[in-house]
Amino acid sequence: MRKSNTKGLLSSSYLQICLGNFLLFVARYMLLPVLPSVMANKLGTSLALTGTLFIFLTVGMFVVGPFYSYLLDAYKRKYICVLSFALMLLATVGCTLATTTTELLLLCVVHGMAFGLATTSNITLAIDLTTPNRRSVSNVLFGWTSRLGMMIGIAAGIYLFMLEGFYTAIYGSLAVGGLGILLLMMLYVPFRAPIGTKLCTTDRFLLFRGGIPMLNMILISFVVGVLIPLIPHTFRCVEAMGIIIPFFAVVGLGFFCSVLFVKLWFKKEHIRGQIITGLIIVIGSIGSLIFPIAYFGISLAAALLGIGLGLATPEFLLMFVKLSQHCQRGTANTTHLLAWETGISLGVAVTCYFTLHVSGSPTIPYRISLASALLALAFFIFITYPYFKKKRIR
Repeated sequence: MRKSNTKGLLSSSYLQICLGNFLLFVARYMLLPVLPSVMANKLGTSLALTGTLFIFLTVGMFVVGPFYSYLLDAYKRKYICVLSFALMLLATVGCTLATTTTELLLLCVVHGMAFGLATTSNITLAIDLTTPNRRSVSNVLFGWTSRLGMMIGIAAGIYLFMLEGFYTAIYGSLAVGGLGILLLMMLYVPFRAPIGTKLCTTDRFLLFRGGIPMLNMILISFVVGVLIPLIPHTFRCVEAMGIIIPFFAVVGLGFFCSVLFVKLWFKKEHIRGQIITGLIIVIGSIGSLIFPIAYFGISLAAALLGIGLGLATPEFLLMFVKLSQHCQRGTANTTHLLAWETGISLGVAVTCYFTLHVSGSPTIPYRISLASALLALAFFIFITYPYFKKKRIR
């Protein structure tokens, strides 16, 4: 039965695409914390090499990026989204079956291409299904589903890996992904006539005016990327009131609760204050991981990390949107996502390298993460925000 095509921030179609996007990120990130070490053992190679290969998950997004606009104009966006989502799941399974590093590299590129196309089509559909006067709020809410899906995916993947093993985590990822595909297939999208977009263009790919915030965003997501391979081997779980909870589940809870802090402390648009507060909280969180006073401090660090990211990252997305023209909202969203994924993949690679090549203190990757957070704060105060004030359009 055809669904209503009523547009709005809380319409059933918009909520459906948000949930589908959430499940896409959960499915993708369930295997990311453990896949580098598992594949290193399977291929008989170093963790540093497999960690570096996973940079190609993001490289694939850049490879297909110039063709985003043409594909989403020439073909039905919903079907592009569903097919690329399915291809991403197949590539994920393929990565676990690879027998050589060359196969793993190529599958990572395919995975990145499919994931990039799936997320870009999701972003475009979300914008299409929202009224123009609510699109800024819609963009931020949609971005929330991506970050929350990432954190819940990491937590679920680590939990299943600890409880039942690697293959259970694979089955869990496929089950979540299958549910997401089914949900998106049921989505009703009104017909849009093609407008004749060029085959290769930066539209829906890169917002060049957002280059400075993009670098800043990479520094922030790098902090999280460094932690992803570390947590399964260090602070993979925390204990709160006798209950064992995956570290990143607490991060996700803190991220979700940051909405309350925004409502209490930032009643009007306050991009600068909110981002600075968020980054200071992130710095405090990483510091708590390096110098934990007590075991309870680890759960506090996880919650603070989620709150800090929840305060800072949505405002960065809003910055990208305000730097864009009216017709470039999709481009702004994709640029924000590319920055996030670039930082994540670089962080994973750096941790895998230092885990193998640096002896001595196991806190070295945490110190690198802390340095990146401090640099992100300084970069925002002295470079990004002055640039944003000068270049913003909205």
